[in-house]
Amino acid sequence: MIVPNIYMTCRNHVRLTIFSRWPLWLVAVTALALQCAPALRFDPPTQMQAWLVYFDAERGLDEVREHGDLFDRISLFAYELTPDGRPRPAPGVAQMIPRFLRLAEETGYSPWVTVVNDVRFSRDSAILKDPYLVHDVIANPVRRGAHAIALAEEVESDGFAGLHLDYEQVFESDSLEFRSFVDELRHELERRGLGLEVVVEPSHGPLPHHRSASVSIMGYDLYGSHSGPGPRATPEFVAGLKNRAAGDADGAAGLAIAVGGFAWDPDGGVRTIDWSATDSLESEAARSSRAEPSMVPNAEFPDGTEVWFEDPESLRSKWEAASTAGFRRLLLWRLGGNDERLFSFLRDLRRGR
Repeated sequence: MIVPNIYMTCRNHVRLTIFSRWPLWLVAVTALALQCAPALRFDPPTQMQAWLVYFDAERGLDEVREHGDLFDRISLFAYELTPDGRPRPAPGVAQMIPRFLRLAEETGYSPWVTVVNDVRFSRDSAILKDPYLVHDVIANPVRRGAHAIALAEEVESDGFAGLHLDYEQVFESDSLEFRSFVDELRHELERRGLGLEVVVEPSHGPLPHHRSASVSIMGYDLYGSHSGPGPRATPEFVAGLKNRAAGDADGAAGLAIAVGGFAWDPDGGVRTIDWSATDSLESEAARSSRAEPSMVPNAEFPDGTEVWFEDPESLRSKWEAASTAGFRRLLLWRLGGNDERLFSFLRDLRRGR
């Protein structure tokens, strides 16, 4: 009964305002609209970031050119590691760097770079997310210090403003060494006037020392290539990540959300779906729905393929949960393969709409 009473109060106020001294009408109605408007269910992100990946360079660079001014920071993905632990650009990244830095000057974002523990043997041969090499380079104090220096020197020489550290599947037994490494890396970067942000997995892996570094949580792949069909993330899943973010240096951790989706084929294959390709899925599907309470759309096709994907409504529900949980910075995985629906949503989100 509360809502009808509020409605009647607002309506009566409008009636009284309109029939009172009309020169005050505009001021009174404006104030009334603010009083009667529903409160925002979320705080807008204080900072918005995105990743640009080497394996979708041209589409990503086109989106940076058109929408780079939307982001405070864009991080080029990625540096990888050689078998002896030295950082180097992934294939094609060295050629992207000059264009990326030029676009940063033109559109105003801060240009960062991400390092990931993919070990590259040749252009076509790599181990993804290798915890053994991370162990080798951080367990020994001498190698740990040398690795921190090598990373900082690479970031500085290439002209970036900061580094996203994205070492995944790190052994829990290496937690103390990992925290020491983050401290040393932060020191080396700060000496050069460069920033550091640590990207951590949603459910496992060591965290930096409490409030020693900015932290962003990967808020996706609840379901994905490693599982059967389901939403890539849900509001409940996102809200549950707040404990992983408790040690952020500024007390305002970042949440990384993913756009696009996955398709599970009847033969067991799983493939990614671009955000821009999902606009027509529901009209082509034999069945489509929006899961409650996750708000994530999904569709099933006549051949048995099942697709779960994202749209503005599902992304908004996740950021509302993230904001309530205390997240303040939003990171987008990733640029490339998107359309105006995404960027319009992000602009509205920044305005609190």
